[in-house]
Amino acid sequence: MIGLDHTTAAVELRERIAFADAEIPAALERLVDPTDGLFDQAAILSTCNRVELYGVCRSRPSEGRLGSFLAYYNGLDTAQVASSLYVYRDHQVAHHLAATAAGLRSLVLGEAQIQGQVRKALEHAMRAGTAGVELCRMFESAIAAGRRVRSGTAVGRGVASVPHASVEFARRRLGTLSQSTVLLIGSGDMAQLAAKQVVKREAKQLLVLGRDPARAKRLAESCGGCAITPDRLEEALAQSDLVISATSAPQPIVHREQLRRALARTRADSVPLLLIDLGVPRDIDPTAADLSGVEVHTIDDLRGMVERTLEQRRAELPEAYRILGGEVARFTAWLSRRETHLGVTCLAS
Repeated sequence: MIGLDHTTAAVELRERIAFADAEIPAALERLVDPTDGLFDQAAILSTCNRVELYGVCRSRPSEGRLGSFLAYYNGLDTAQVASSLYVYRDHQVAHHLAATAAGLRSLVLGEAQIQGQVRKALEHAMRAGTAGVELCRMFESAIAAGRRVRSGTAVGRGVASVPHASVEFARRRLGTLSQSTVLLIGSGDMAQLAAKQVVKREAKQLLVLGRDPARAKRLAESCGGCAITPDRLEEALAQSDLVISATSAPQPIVHREQLRRALARTRADSVPLLLIDLGVPRDIDPTAADLSGVEVHTIDDLRGMVERTLEQRRAELPEAYRILGGEVARFTAWLSRRETHLGVTCLAS
């Protein structure tokens, strides 16, 4: 496994390395292309906090070749990513993936959303035909480990997701959401989690904008909010106190000039518009942060708030690692038996 995450790379690099869902099939085909000889089996885990390539192979590709693939495929030079990459080999790969699926390597320790993202990475690989017996077994083992850690410990108690953390961050910045109009951009899993937290904190009004109008309408109606269409984005920005954006769009959705015009429609003495961008790549034009009257935060800015709730979870880590260690041991024992039978080393990275 080779990759980078929120502990080794800032959002500015992660967004350039991230794979959109539509890009993953072609990238997987490249990884297992016999002419390149990188992997025999491959999977890509790309989330807001990490981009990781998982592979099964009978030969050992060098770290340099793997790093070059990750960089060149995304139009970067290897030197731009080399210092941010980490690599695991052999049984360490299974342990890393299990810990990841359990939320032990997430920005929000113990968050549950990553388990679905790990399963989604496996499903991408299966549809692309790049997941063989070993890779499937390792991912299923990791998912089982994550499920057991959550059921057997309190590691996910409290602020349990990035969207949860973002709304709590906003509440602390604004004091309360009861007098706030909240614009939620997105209607996927992240946005749905954020919407639930906004409703829980009794925001004055919730506006929802999504690329799929029907889905955005369902989300808005389920939360007592109002769905808006893209042509009303500038108007919505002008009336909002808080914007939370959580989409997988490849390009910014909120542009600097659009935001500048929206600000010109609000009172000159109003408090700054708070924007929290959970997208990777970012949904809000980074240059918008230079505007007067706005306060823009990215997913990385949530780290400090999350750290304050971390101590109560750290006590759960020994038990969490004990549980996932058992799952990993079962997988590695199975793999060793399989390697002995086949007479090859199956798992490498």
